[in-house]
Amino acid sequence: MKRLNLPWLMVCIFSFGSQEGGLEGWSTVDDRVMGGVSLSRVVAADACMRWEGMMSLESNGGFVSVRSPWELGQIRQAKKVTMRVRGSKGTFALRLATSGAYYEPIHQMGFEVDEVEWKTLTWSLEAFETTVMGRPTGSRFDAGDAKDVGRIGLMKNDGRPGAFWLEVDFIRFE
Repeated sequence: MKRLNLPWLMVCIFSFGSQEGGLEGWSTVDDRVMGGVSLSRVVAADACMRWEGMMSLESNGGFVSVRSPWELGQIRQAKKVTMRVRGSKGTFALRLATSGAYYEPIHQMGFEVDEVEWKTLTWSLEAFETTVMGRPTGSRFDAGDAKDVGRIGLMKNDGRPGAFWLEVDFIRFE
């Protein structure tokens, strides 16, 4: 991963691929931590991040995720995010964590992808829904709290078991 933090432009870019640094520090966390049997992995492929695996609903499972290393303030002045993605059919979520504890609120935006065409998606951070352990709270993220985000992640927990893949060209916060 090449992450550019350009405070004079107020931009943080996660640019993925096989370049130096690759996906250093990014890791998967799947429902196996709670007894499930889903499994995913993340690799650098064709100048993008490729996240792939098998999501299962067996043994009370049903989620797979990949996330950045913890670094508080990495998107401190951001108001919006743009990402370029493609992948298997299904719903994924871009997630912003302000705590390292799994039971604390997470702010997320769900999105659909296309198996062939790259999609460029842009959202205001204030459109991100706040959830606790996957349940909506009815609140939205306050972009003024972007300085408190310590981790960026992706999750699939749409209830559709089976093989999946997602490729991410970049994630840009500005």
